[in-house]
Amino acid sequence: MTGTAMKSSDSQIDVMDVISELDQCVTEADALDLTTTVVQHLGADWFVYTTMLPPELNKTDESYRYFIGCRRELCEIYNERRWMMNDPFIDYALSNSAPLLLSKVKTVTAGQAELLQAGAAYGFRSGLVVPTHTSMGKKRMGLLYIGSELPKSQGEPKLWLKRVQFGALGHELLQWWNTALRKKAMHKYSLQAEEVELLQLVRKGKVATEIAAINDVKVSTVYRKWETIKEKLDVNKMEHAVVTAEAIGLLE
Repeated sequence: MTGTAMKSSDSQIDVMDVISELDQCVTEADALDLTTTVVQHLGADWFVYTTMLPPELNKTDESYRYFIGCRRELCEIYNERRWMMNDPFIDYALSNSAPLLLSKVKTVTAGQAELLQAGAAYGFRSGLVVPTHTSMGKKRMGLLYIGSELPKSQGEPKLWLKRVQFGALGHELLQWWNTALRKKAMHKYSLQAEEVELLQLVRKGKVATEIAAINDVKVSTVYRKWETIKEKLDVNKMEHAVVTAEAIGLLE
């Protein structure tokens, strides 16, 4: 469904049905267009969606992806001042999963306060922070930041009223990026689905004998497949292969 089609029948549209169509988007442009349409339909003006790994795993370019639905000037200032290293929204999302209104976001540094001021100047006068996570622990996380040009007293009640829909959108965006990154990584490193499954088992703490029993193969077969995986990912140990696989989006 295109943004134009959705807007032509706003009163009849179930926005949750539109959000569920995100997994049908093939390209980043398609996914961004659908996200923009949903955000605007829910009464907001701007958004930024970021998906990343926890800091201890954030070691490659593939570990950080985003959709931008705000003014370019704000992005330029954000990058120029390296606010990602001191972002209060990311700090909140790292340890929380519940939506939070912009007025409730705590700032502890002058840089964080400046970030909020810049956001307000470029359209985020009121806002809603929506963390999304695949699961607890060291997994890929997401952060959907919704903005409205309405002042906080008017904008935040409206955004809060739609927090469930924004939460659904955030979770679907995270799943979309997980799938897209996994496909890209499997193609780039010529990995087969069976090899990714082996990496998942190693990540869960399974040793070669256990994996052999699970797959009903010889232990020597498991070791041989491990060698192939390590060669493809250019690492010397399977634990390093797991870390690399997490960073490039292969593992959920």
